[in-house]
Amino acid sequence: MKKNHLSRRRFLQVSAMAGGAWALAACAPAGAPAGGEEAAGSSDAAPAAEGATVSYWAGWGQLEAAINAMLETDEWQSHMEGLTLEYRGSVNSEAILTAVAGGTPPDCHSNHDYPNLYTRGAVLPVQDMVESSDIVNKDMMLQWTWDYAFFGGDMIGVPGIESYVQWGLNYNIDAAEKAELDVENLPVTWAEALEWHKAMTIKDDAGNLIQLGLDPNDAMGGDVDFQTSSYGIQWYDEDTREFHLDDERMVDIFATTSEFIKIAGPDQFAGMRQVQGNGAWGAAFEAGVQTMIIEGYWHPGETMIAKPEIGQYNRATWSPVSEDRRDVKMQAVNAHFVQIFKEAKNPTGAFRLGEWFNTVTACDIIFKEVGWIHPVKEFIPMIDPNAFPGLDFYVQSEQEATEWHLLRRCPIHWFVKDQWDALRDQVAREEVTPEEAAAQLNQRALDEWDAQGLSM
Repeated sequence: MKKNHLSRRRFLQVSAMAGGAWALAACAPAGAPAGGEEAAGSSDAAPAAEGATVSYWAGWGQLEAAINAMLETDEWQSHMEGLTLEYRGSVNSEAILTAVAGGTPPDCHSNHDYPNLYTRGAVLPVQDMVESSDIVNKDMMLQWTWDYAFFGGDMIGVPGIESYVQWGLNYNIDAAEKAELDVENLPVTWAEALEWHKAMTIKDDAGNLIQLGLDPNDAMGGDVDFQTSSYGIQWYDEDTREFHLDDERMVDIFATTSEFIKIAGPDQFAGMRQVQGNGAWGAAFEAGVQTMIIEGYWHPGETMIAKPEIGQYNRATWSPVSEDRRDVKMQAVNAHFVQIFKEAKNPTGAFRLGEWFNTVTACDIIFKEVGWIHPVKEFIPMIDPNAFPGLDFYVQSEQEATEWHLLRRCPIHWFVKDQWDALRDQVAREEVTPEEAAAQLNQRALDEWDAQGLSM
């Protein structure tokens, strides 16, 4: 079975279901008998029967604190009408695919590979449910989140959890000032970011890596969509289903990003990543080992909540682009969903959970407990852009960006990501040339596309 990676917290792959599952019960009085398996919105859904449950698996682990806080609210109890939530966090993609293959998936999930599960035929389209909902509709959320939910004419999940702007260069201003960098003139291009990387990469007398500037493939920087967009490449055409990875600009990307690793030293860089915790998505920045990171809006809040001693120094600016795109201010959007499995035992309850994540109460709790933003129009004005250091850039970028991108529309996105990372390291070690890497990446994508039967 092909490995499918998580969208953000890849380190959680090794901890499938580690946290276990537990029943989280809403304490509202039991309602009338449930209406069975029909799909309906909140206004038409039957009340939950006593003892009815909805099972929900999330790929990331941070949501637990927010879930616990939600269960204490009167709004949760009223909305869920007596349903018991069986929540499981830190569930990796392999566990989801195994459950689907065995016919035992949860009712719904979040934070996994939504397009891939849709193309596998494992999940329910939800447009009919949404049509009946009093909560979820096109006008109550920002346009991009709604648009992102549609693949091949189907709405593949209920938008929720978090869905906001995705790109920004975050830097530790304390480390930058100690490196005597001009923090009033921030890097704009990849070449300028490389100079900052050189200044903030520190080794001891024995050549051991003590501090790293920027790993361009960490976090959102390593997303296939980001680096290609920074050079103006549309690597996958969703309409024609064609790949454009064998491109001279891709050659430049491989050459440039491998330089960051060469400066650190390929072996020293690999050794740093192997230190407990430093190999996780964004963890080296939180540990103070890495001083720059290309990340989404969630980074300021997550860092301040997890490591305030580092988060206090976080600042953010526009992500680097190629020299010929110096004047482009790129921003991107993505959406997360409550995606309902076809073999769900309680699709009605699963949809009700999806609705819940679109309430102002849920959005406010998730922002305060985790630092995530779901762009419900009624909630957006309530966000304090100064709540976390660096968040103000992301809020302002929504108005100032000159170029927008929808992310992760390719069904084999995470396969391509894996191959990209491997080839980038080979280029850094001079085992293949940038030209060979670009050609191989394109061919591997075509081969995987055929292997998954997507050419038919």
